[in-house]
Amino acid sequence: MLLGCDIVQGFQDAGSALFPDQSTHLSTPALRLVEGGYTGIGLAAGRELSVVARPTEGTSLFVMRFANPEPCEIPDVGRFVASRNPNRVEAGIAYFHDYGTQGTLNFADTACKTFDFQIEDARLPLGETDTSVIVWAAGELLEVDPGSAKRTTLSSNVTNVITRAFSGRTLVRSGDGLEVFDSAWKSQGIFGKGVGTVIKTGNGALYLDATGLRQLSAPTDPSVTKDELLVADACDVAMRDDRWVTFYAPCAERRLRALHQPSGKLYDLPLDADPQYLRLVAALGSSGQDPTKDAFWFVFLRNVTSSLGTFVVRAPDGVERELGDNAPLDHWDLQESDTETHGYALVNVANQVGDYVYWDAAGQTRTLAHGVNSRAGRLLVDWDGSTGKLAAVSGDRLQVVAEGVPEDGFEFADKSGEWTVLFHDFQGDSGRLSRFAGTLDGLSGTPADAPFASPALEEVAPSVGYYTTTLFSALLPGTIFLANYDATTGTGRLSYENAELRFKATVDAGVSNYLVTSDYLLYTIPYGPDRGIWLATGK
Repeated sequence: MLLGCDIVQGFQDAGSALFPDQSTHLSTPALRLVEGGYTGIGLAAGRELSVVARPTEGTSLFVMRFANPEPCEIPDVGRFVASRNPNRVEAGIAYFHDYGTQGTLNFADTACKTFDFQIEDARLPLGETDTSVIVWAAGELLEVDPGSAKRTTLSSNVTNVITRAFSGRTLVRSGDGLEVFDSAWKSQGIFGKGVGTVIKTGNGALYLDATGLRQLSAPTDPSVTKDELLVADACDVAMRDDRWVTFYAPCAERRLRALHQPSGKLYDLPLDADPQYLRLVAALGSSGQDPTKDAFWFVFLRNVTSSLGTFVVRAPDGVERELGDNAPLDHWDLQESDTETHGYALVNVANQVGDYVYWDAAGQTRTLAHGVNSRAGRLLVDWDGSTGKLAAVSGDRLQVVAEGVPEDGFEFADKSGEWTVLFHDFQGDSGRLSRFAGTLDGLSGTPADAPFASPALEEVAPSVGYYTTTLFSALLPGTIFLANYDATTGTGRLSYENAELRFKATVDAGVSNYLVTSDYLLYTIPYGPDRGIWLATGK
């Protein structure tokens, strides 16, 4: 409901839809909306859309109507959020004077009117209505209207807030209960007593309390939240996918059980495992409904310390194999076919790197890579603390796709799966963009008996600033980025590529930040004769 506006780092938050369906390129030269030195840019929405921008010097925030870009100034603004509700008469801005995450919250509107009204010991707003914002401050959930200096307590003794829980609802841990608010921030009641773990699911929320494992869900009536007891005397609950919930019940017996969340059916599991570090995987050809009768793989950790433990795989025939110690449960894979079965696990993790191990159905193992980054979402091997080699595996084969790859912010894949752009050869401030046909998932899905080779990389651009690349998404299949990046000024040449047409173009030089919307591209030039905020549209 609110736009987080650390706009200096706004590249990665830029929208993915730039052009109408028929667009293939940008219309240039662009139009300068306003002159001045600005390094960051964002949007605030009310009945009128406004642009918010950071200056090259000082701590002010400048605001201008999109339709009439005459800047006004809000002084001394650190971390802030701007409203995104199109029904607001005047868009609002809530801010701290510094860049902390909690403190004295101040308010202004997009006419740069500041209010004397403040809230102490507050976090940034977590929601809004047509006339107010919702703030968690000093253990209370508040609805506040800065213009009238009005504050209303919605909930007290608040220790946690879970937004976007299910069906537009927000969950608030209040005292030892769980209070549910609808999308209009009206309370639907306090549920549970002695609430512990809370887990969001596809159609509701699970939580533990003194009675056991319970479920909140949304019936047909949007003003009602349903609460039901699923399993009495449950503990150590976890949900590692969207289907299976695992826990002990009764707790004193440490009886391992699993709940099939879509059907509500409960099963006793025939193995010794910690329910908080357990995954159920239906075997190839299995209906995957009943883990006591159907063929399942069980992947879990034993002897867990600090989320690392002994990695164990239990096959459908009941045979268990230990693959290594000091392993997490979030770096593994299982590949089954009609002819063979194999998988992968990350073990021997220390100082956030470990060994990547291949295993087959016969229990044979082979270490494919060392120095694997345990925090990265992809397979990064030979990690040196800042970069590694991006790799893909097929069977017991490993291929390096690109080198000098940072921990995140390096992969830009088209939704159709036609192509992927990688950021690599990272030198601390900038790196190279290269494209290859297909995706990393498709490459790793190469059958074990099929030819397997690293894809050919085609250069898109050299010297691209880190975190200055984003996708155009399906409306224009390609990427936009800052090339020839100058880390001293934080600027570069704003360029883009239509990956399908292999068409490259430059938008402008000396650009520090940009923002992509569904209709246009906004960008800032902070220095030189062309300094200002510019707009380009799609064609």
